[in-house]
Amino acid sequence: MNDDPAESINPYGSPREETSFVGAGIFKRLVGLETEYAVRVPFSAAGDSNRSKFRLYESLVAAIHRRVPTVPAKHFKEGVFTANGGAVWFEAERPAAGGGLIEGATPECRGPREAVVYQRAQDRLLAECAETGEFQLLKNDRDACDNVYGAQENYETTLAAGLGLFFWRLGLIAIFPIALITWVGILLCVLATFAYFLFAGVFYLPFKLITGGKDSVARFLFGDDLVEGRENCIHVPVWLESTLQFTTRILTGPLAISLYGLLYLTAFRRVRKRLVPFLVSRSVVAGAGMVNADDEFLIADKAPAINCVVGFGGMIGDRPLFSMGHFFKAVYAESWFAPQEYLELFKPRQRLQIGLGDSNMCETAEYLRVGTTLLITDAIEAGLFRHPPQVTHPIRALHAFCRDASLTETVTLRDGQEVTALQLQRHYWAGCQALLDQSSHVPDEAWDVLRLWEQMLNGLERYATEQKFPESLVGSIDWVTKKYLLDKAGAGANWAERKKIDLRYHELSKDGYFAMLQSAGLTPRLIDDEEIERASRLAPANSPATTRGHYIREFAYGDEPVTANWKAVVIGECWGSKTVRLSRYGTMANASRGPSAETPPSRTARDT
Repeated sequence: MNDDPAESINPYGSPREETSFVGAGIFKRLVGLETEYAVRVPFSAAGDSNRSKFRLYESLVAAIHRRVPTVPAKHFKEGVFTANGGAVWFEAERPAAGGGLIEGATPECRGPREAVVYQRAQDRLLAECAETGEFQLLKNDRDACDNVYGAQENYETTLAAGLGLFFWRLGLIAIFPIALITWVGILLCVLATFAYFLFAGVFYLPFKLITGGKDSVARFLFGDDLVEGRENCIHVPVWLESTLQFTTRILTGPLAISLYGLLYLTAFRRVRKRLVPFLVSRSVVAGAGMVNADDEFLIADKAPAINCVVGFGGMIGDRPLFSMGHFFKAVYAESWFAPQEYLELFKPRQRLQIGLGDSNMCETAEYLRVGTTLLITDAIEAGLFRHPPQVTHPIRALHAFCRDASLTETVTLRDGQEVTALQLQRHYWAGCQALLDQSSHVPDEAWDVLRLWEQMLNGLERYATEQKFPESLVGSIDWVTKKYLLDKAGAGANWAERKKIDLRYHELSKDGYFAMLQSAGLTPRLIDDEEIERASRLAPANSPATTRGHYIREFAYGDEPVTANWKAVVIGECWGSKTVRLSRYGTMANASRGPSAETPPSRTARDT
């Protein structure tokens, strides 16, 4: 194996192409981050039976509303949109069974720095509002019971072009009858549920008159919400929730299989192929680290749970590298409520969701997680990485790299080469340097990402060669920082003590271990407090969020009800409502930055 990582893998294919690129497309695409936060309730309050996770979510949203304008989300799950165009959700697959997380979604941003600023604004706002409710949030990817959640990244990119786009659109037309049948099945399921409650009410009324009623029977028949007369997000009893979930999966099965096949064969094929080697090795820079159930230290938290390259993200226990679940939701749920959503799928530019990322505490790591991925996606669309290194078994390679804190593990490429994660990263770094060298009008931010990326790789390569702990990277790379704290605990620390350090590192409070390091000035800061404060109130420029945030700030406290989602803002109710479509604010090809977020469209700029 060639010891020079820049020479061992040719990033341009053979021969190298001398091409001049226009830099106007660099860091112009929309990017957004979704982060799920675990809830930590202090022991003194843990016995309060009324403090359900949904109750904590409600108290959090109420505290947010006291700080910034919010409006209810016009969506199929519980949530609100805030003044900066972002959203806060109650994320629960089975709320009646006690599940639930707090999820925050940044507004649509342009560039890695902007994305990190809004992520940090979201972290701070949620953390401060949670403390008013006397609980804390953990920005991590799995709990002590090994439940996996965490962070997703969304990048606007080309789904397909040419013949691929033709077959994608043809496939959408072909599966539409299946979607219609699925919608009818779901409608019948909803009607059957209403019929059940009607029947249960007829049964329970004489029972209550004779016996005075029993709370346990009522809860079994109707669930907590109807019994208590208040919103707990437990709309049906646990057994009915399980039945409905199973029935829905059966009803949507044919549609899911058809759509998955279409997505796998046509969606993001070029980008997926060229991104996979980068993503499976990205944990060396962006991994958050974890102590697993066997008391082993891994350099990534969520990545070890990834079990497939492409999937819907949890439908059948799949945890994919590239999650296509939003396409499935758009077809079987969102298009049911708003048929125009189905037509949106015919557009060549769509949202690519990466489900691999760890929730970073270090600003540098989070900046590079987004910045390097954006830069490589720009390079791919510019024509670079036409012949990327092909990892033989990507998921197996991902897990192997995550288990190796020495950074010396090698995996086999299809051409027989043995390479380390650092060599794969260096290969992509060289390709991105070529993109910037050959481009005109490159934003300073792109050079900054390249410089920081190289700096981190240099430090990690020295560590891999010398096996001397890279203290210079403490505070910049999460897994290095976490390992530093774990090593300070000493060799005698048991699993419970080490796991406590692992989890408390991610706590968003002044008592969180990373927060303590930050307060002591041991972590480099890329974002200042003024930027974070501004981002909590104002939306980014040249984005759908610009308009969304404007209408939320203008009308959240008005006489007419306002709701919002990622595609539109709705002012008023029923037939008298006005809908502001946001799609035309989401496309930005070679345009320069427009007006700032502080000068949004006027009140009269409405699509009705």
